[in-house]
Amino acid sequence: MIQKKTVKALDIAVFITSRSVNKPVTTEEIANGLSLSSSYTESILKELREAGLIRAHRGPGGGYQIRGNPEDISLWDVVQHFEEVHSFDALYPDANHPMKALETGIQDNMQALLQAQTLSDVAVPFMPRDARVTSMMGQFRLKPLPPPVMPRAPNSVFQLSMMM
Repeated sequence: MIQKKTVKALDIAVFITSRSVNKPVTTEEIANGLSLSSSYTESILKELREAGLIRAHRGPGGGYQIRGNPEDISLWDVVQHFEEVHSFDALYPDANHPMKALETGIQDNMQALLQAQTLSDVAVPFMPRDARVTSMMGQFRLKPLPPPVMPRAPNSVFQLSMMM
């Protein structure tokens, strides 16, 4: 069905989509975030870049970002660069062979499901904690709350017994 490398490529593409909101994502961030080795991550990033799905920024502050709009990139766009679309004619020369119809149906259904989902559908936007705090700081100028005041006398007949 789907190879492990293809699944990891999908994970990396989704990770980049969710994390590159503020700045490009580095190889180390991807490798640490997905518990992959740096060399394995780099090999998949190279293939994604050659497929035209991501772009690399060099230098300080550099990293990887999705090329184009993630709403326009389906999961199938990623998968098709890592998986071979099989033609079952060589394996099953008989057109009426039941396994040929079954395997073709499985492949077609999987392709349709992956084409229906985009990277933005499955990626959850990630905002670093410090970005949230700094974005809220300075928007509101609230006065500090006064210290709570405890009453010296009862407010009702029921509190009278507590005061004694």
